[in-house]
Amino acid sequence: MRIFSFIIVLFFAVGISAQSPAASLSFNTGMRSAASGEFEKALESYRTALTQVENEGSRSGFIAKLHFNIGVCLYRLERPTEAVKEFEEAIRLRKGNYQKAAYALGMAESARENWVKAAQAFEAAIKLKKDDGETWFDLGMANLAQSYFGKAEKAFRNSIKYGSIDTALSHNNIGVILAMKRDYSLAEKEFEMALALTAGKLAEARKNLEYCKTKNSRELIASLAFSKKKTIER
Repeated sequence: MRIFSFIIVLFFAVGISAQSPAASLSFNTGMRSAASGEFEKALESYRTALTQVENEGSRSGFIAKLHFNIGVCLYRLERPTEAVKEFEEAIRLRKGNYQKAAYALGMAESARENWVKAAQAFEAAIKLKKDDGETWFDLGMANLAQSYFGKAEKAFRNSIKYGSIDTALSHNNIGVILAMKRDYSLAEKEFEMALALTAGKLAEARKNLEYCKTKNSRELIASLAFSKKKTIER
């Protein structure tokens, strides 16, 4: 799908109190369709709900949630350019205070390989929730895509600090960065940690550790592999 394979399950915004019966019905229909993976149907329902609440003069907070949900549907339908506009509108309506939408915007920009804006969106999300390990991991990947290895290392270390589900991948990626700086002994420790956390199943870490121990510097740098999401062998 893109250079770094970002895998995400974006959760839909909920909250329909004080809405008209018609808008509530459309919203709930959208939620049911989304839950069953029918994102085209969900998209239609959310857009219907959006039209209804806008005509009713509903509060901007609920309208922001609808734009967010529409954006999630578009993202899941692999229409990231359209999704970006929806997430941006959701953020605008919440005056920048919408962490989930900022993160989702980063994911949509990543899908477009617009790494500068992706990093900016992830940074905005982190300002609102500093201890989000997943956002730190994705910021690290966006920085890698721009060859900002120092920033990427910091982001991966924070993803570990804040308990990302991708902690093993972060250790591997830190190891690659250290090996690129020829800090081979420290790199090996990171690869070993990645393997320990995955019961030896993270293929990249296993290969990287082997390269560190057996290859010369030129061959090593050419052979190292960063970990993407969902690369642990099952």
